[in-house]
Amino acid sequence: MPFIIVAENCTGCSACEKRCPTKAISGDPKKSYFIEPTLCIDCGACGVICPDEAILDTFGNITHVLKRAERPTAIVHPDNCNGCGVCIDVCPFDCISPSPHNGPQYLGRVQVEEKTCVGCKLCEEVCGWEGIYIMPGEEKEAFLTSLGYESQATA
Repeated sequence: MPFIIVAENCTGCSACEKRCPTKAISGDPKKSYFIEPTLCIDCGACGVICPDEAILDTFGNITHVLKRAERPTAIVHPDNCNGCGVCIDVCPFDCISPSPHNGPQYLGRVQVEEKTCVGCKLCEEVCGWEGIYIMPGEEKEAFLTSLGYESQATA
């Protein structure tokens, strides 16, 4: 079941429409918005920023606004990412790019612009090497530390 907007709760603020990676959400400002079920990929990007608690998730539960650190974002696994670029190609927000540390002999890895990443999961789904994960931003440091890295060194 795709995400659904509860018309009675929606104030038409357009936050969900701007954040939707597949452009599944449409409507007129200050009126109730609508999610096109065939375009919705159930990523939840809309639900974490809806100030009106007007979005139901795939299980029929009302979603809640999350603080920026709690929102899902793409985190690169430094040991598994090989810099192939499949995630770059699939990202609808162009927030994934080759790392500037890559060279001609070594593809290296990718980097994520976390401010524009909505955590839509498309990159994670296409990566065949477990090189990128979607997780709350606040978990990044612990994740990288568990791998023996500092979060600033892999940004």
